[in-house]
Amino acid sequence: MTEILPGPLWDFALELYQQPDIEVQCLQLQDEYSVRIPMLLFVCWLDISGKEASPEVLKGVLKETAEWYEQVVVPLREARRWIKSQAPLDESQRQCRGQIKAAELAAERWEIQQLAELSKHWPAERAAPLLPRVENYLAACEVPPPVVQRTLVLLQGALAPV
Repeated sequence: MTEILPGPLWDFALELYQQPDIEVQCLQLQDEYSVRIPMLLFVCWLDISGKEASPEVLKGVLKETAEWYEQVVVPLREARRWIKSQAPLDESQRQCRGQIKAAELAAERWEIQQLAELSKHWPAERAAPLLPRVENYLAACEVPPPVVQRTLVLLQGALAPV
């Protein structure tokens, strides 16, 4: 495993998401606790890049991007999952599902780009290897403490230098 550096947010998010067990954990958090994966990856990036952001600022960012998430990302995800549940699918249905999946990814990328844009002028402090804002975000999503701890362990393991 290579060290995941806090470079551009999109690159960081993709690299982190592809680490062992991270995708599965993120999807569980999304499905069971309504955690927004782009926001989780953003908050993780903030923590390791050392960008300053108060809880109030993060609430504002969450609110500012919520409508896009609810009106675009969630319906695309629901449509993709609904099509998948209709198996067996013919070729045209599989192609349609693939196009919806690509649109969902593009919508999440746009959201992450907006988060990066909103935070680009935030000052940097020292990095926070214990991921305090990730822990706070998951707690705000009412994720149970044992699941929060498991997520933190997985993230810290994925972010640890080799």
